[in-house]
Parts: sequence; C-alpha cells; structure tokens
Amino acid sequence: MVCEKIQDLLSPYLDGELTPEAKAEVDAHLSSCRECAELLSLLRMATDSLTAFPDVEPSPDLTAKLYAVPARKKKFRFSLDFLVKPSLQPVLTAATVLLVIFSFYMFGPYKKDIDKSVNRQIHRGYSQIERLYAKAGSVTDSLSATAENFLVSLKNINPLGKNEE
Repeated sequence: MVCEKIQDLLSPYLDGELTPEAKAEVDAHLSSCRECAELLSLLRMATDSLTAFPDVEPSPDLTAKLYAVPARKKKFRFSLDFLVKPSLQPVLTAATVLLVIFSFYMFGPYKKDIDKSVNRQIHRGYSQIERLYAKAGSVTDSLSATAENFLVSLKNINPLGKNEE
C-alpha cells in the first residue's frame, strides 16, 4: 500500500512539485525500497529520452490543409446504449419480473385453473355491482318520492298565518 502511494508521487517528485514533507517521505521510502528506486530511475530515463526529441513545427501549408478539412456531420446511428443507463435499471428489472411471472402463467400447468378463478372473481364483481346499482336505483326512487312529499307539505304550510282566499 505504501509503495502504491509513493509510486503515485514519483512523477510530481521528478517535476519538483511536491511539498517538502512529501519529498522527505518519498526520499525516505526510496532509500529503503529498491523496486521504487528502480522505477524512479526508469522514469528519469524516459523523461530524459523524451526531452531529446526536437520540437516539430508543422508547415503553414499543412496547417492550412488541416483547417480546411470540413467537420464531419454526425450520422444517425441506432444504438442500444440507452439500455445500460443506471436510471433505467429499475424499469428493466420490473419488466423482467413481469415477464417471468407472465411466462409462468402462460406456460405453467395450472393456467386453466387460474383462468377459471379469475373469471369467477370477475363475475362475482359484476354481480355485486349490479346489486349495488339496483339498490341505488331504489334509493333514488324513494328519495324522489320523499322530495315530492316534502314539496307538497311545504306548499301546504302557511308561514304567515294568512288565508289565501
């Protein structure tokens, strides 16, 4: 674990970007760890060999040609990458569970029994709704009769006590 930490610090160590405390820690580790010291020497050799390469300046003609290349338009490509988004994982999980349940229903040995049971429950529900509807009709009939009686009795009441003759 210590070597991994030191190995992460070797590049900044070579560039002189470490704090004095971190530099002292790396120096102490390098004096005791031969593998990290070898890695540092390899990094130094790679850095030295890269600095030996000359800087290449592209010709103005090449630069002009590169700027003249038109940008490619993105072509529409059908992709199923949206299926691996984490936000769709619960939806896909639910769909998978429903498909498994549906397949057990469709291909299971008790499909006929399940169909009969569901059909029976649906018919029971319809018969209960019919009974409720019939009761509601009788209630509305009795309420309309009561409302008529109430209106007749209101007409017969003389609130001011005057005769209308």
